[in-house]
Amino acid sequence: MRFAILFAASLALANTAFTRECDIAIAEQATVAAVQDNAALNLTDGRRVRLAAIELPRAGWPRAEEGRAALAQLTTGKTIGLAFADRGTDRHGDLLAHVFIGDAWLQADLIEGGFARTYSRSDTRRCAPALLRHEAAARSAKRGIWANAFYRVRMPEELGADIGTFQLVEGKVASVRIGRERAYLNFGPDYRTDFTITISARDKKRLAKEGADPASWNGKTVRVRGWLSLLNGPEIELTHAEQIEVLAGK
Repeated sequence: MRFAILFAASLALANTAFTRECDIAIAEQATVAAVQDNAALNLTDGRRVRLAAIELPRAGWPRAEEGRAALAQLTTGKTIGLAFADRGTDRHGDLLAHVFIGDAWLQADLIEGGFARTYSRSDTRRCAPALLRHEAAARSAKRGIWANAFYRVRMPEELGADIGTFQLVEGKVASVRIGRERAYLNFGPDYRTDFTITISARDKKRLAKEGADPASWNGKTVRVRGWLSLLNGPEIELTHAEQIEVLAGK
């Protein structure tokens, strides 16, 4: 079974359409020596690459071994192109890059194959819209991780056991409160226990410049993605528009 999955992932590299989905230039070429357990790529020159804008299953999560095996199959010993969208390094000094093998976009291949989820940050968001389209296709087809209930889209009322994990949460915004320091999108009547999306004043200004108004999401069904923390009830902090999808509403 694993061989079939890896073979399918390898075939995906023949698809050259991915490179045209995000206008990003390859800055340099490098060769992959090995893949670490945390999905980082060790290069032959001693540097380390982390894949921008996606999240592979972490150690201990279902299908983590399959994801790492697919990544190793696709990259070990290969010459890769490194493209830097917004931020070239992470806080540890590792390269933070989009990776191309020939004309194929590695991030899109992994997401399309159901090996990873889209995980953008405010400084790694440039290619997120294209990756979200691939994720939607994989999720609809229940490929890879999407066939496992661990990765299902959560409802706001079922998050108590998921604090500290990366989740997609879908529900109707019950109310919006805009404060001086922070905005709150509440998904229930009790902010002390119910799920909330929070937005800092700085990020709210960024959203406003891009035409996104959190107040307009009141009463709408949305899907948000991010790391769950505990602030009274479960909380996801929204920093950029690509984290949230407005699905329906007035």
